[in-house]
Amino acid sequence: MVACAAGLALHGDGLSQVMDCWVALLAVWVPTAVSWLAVYRVRLRRPEVLLAAAAVTAFTVGNTYYVWVQATAGSVPFPSPADVGSLFFYPLMLGALAVTVRRHAWGLASSVWWDAAVGSLGVAAVLAIVLSPVLDSATAGPGSLATVVAVAYPLFDLMLVAAIAGIAALGGVRMGSRWAVLVVGLLVFAAADVVYALKVSAGTYVFGTPSDAGWAVGLALIAMWVDGAAREPRATQETRPETGATALAVSSVATLAGLGVLVVGTRVALSALAVTLAGVTLLAAAARSQLAFRLLARMADRRRLAAATDDLTGLPNRRALYAEGATRLVEPGHRRHALLMMDLDKFKEVNDSLGHRAGDQLLIRVGARLGDTYAAATSWHA
Repeated sequence: MVACAAGLALHGDGLSQVMDCWVALLAVWVPTAVSWLAVYRVRLRRPEVLLAAAAVTAFTVGNTYYVWVQATAGSVPFPSPADVGSLFFYPLMLGALAVTVRRHAWGLASSVWWDAAVGSLGVAAVLAIVLSPVLDSATAGPGSLATVVAVAYPLFDLMLVAAIAGIAALGGVRMGSRWAVLVVGLLVFAAADVVYALKVSAGTYVFGTPSDAGWAVGLALIAMWVDGAAREPRATQETRPETGATALAVSSVATLAGLGVLVVGTRVALSALAVTLAGVTLLAAAARSQLAFRLLARMADRRRLAAATDDLTGLPNRRALYAEGATRLVEPGHRRHALLMMDLDKFKEVNDSLGHRAGDQLLIRVGARLGDTYAAATSWHA
């Protein structure tokens, strides 16, 4: 990685001796070898490791073809077999992310997933503005295979960054010791892609410049995560089921970003993709707010029920008696009411001789019988 960056920094006209073939290819094949060594250690027990290694390999094979053609022919046609490998990197890497999140994010509340969705959509809306020149340039000509490939790159970058933002909202999930390394690697890789796409659309891209080192750096960091993931124990599903501060922060910032995109769109012409994503972001945020209100109402109902219920037996407690008695006394019709008071004889002896645990079990059974008797009496009276 360091050699590749140094070779790119020293690059002048044409491929320099440092960059010539070996260093350029070494910078991508070493991460590939590290990834497959990790796969060898875990075999097929860790699908995310296999998918990430396959993603790194796909890009490496495509990049190898690109460098070889560039070194021998001087120019690479577009599209070319190199694009096949490069494009396969994205679905394979997204699959690795999905498997990783599914393995670690077990038992999360639905509100957290809504926060993740809002975060992904908000970031995608902002990134769609940045990639607008690339998309406009790719779709300017007639429809062809080249147009499809040119559009696929920025869209995959958008999906990759959006997925990272969504995962960032899962603040209660421990994704592993090297998760930050993977995030940085993917962001560097996506940034290199975005810079490349913007330069190509502006007609200023030159092969072998320092910005090309971003792909090698990103692959190296991804390989470090693959190696670390293969060394971690398999079952580590420690999650917090409720929404945390991180999830709320990500969804709030994403909501503001989506609102900002719509406001800017009223004054400046923005792409339809950016405006659509911003609108969907606000719809998802509204659905998330509705879910939050329902959860609060459910929690309030549970708290009211808990306040009027005995924790041990599940029967109505003294507070419920006072509330029910006050309600019945003011009922119209002047119906007669009776209050039955019961006591358990020698209950203290049970506690003293058998212990409080046995006394609690006795109360639970008596409470269950009282509840069944009350239910039967109510049903017969009805």
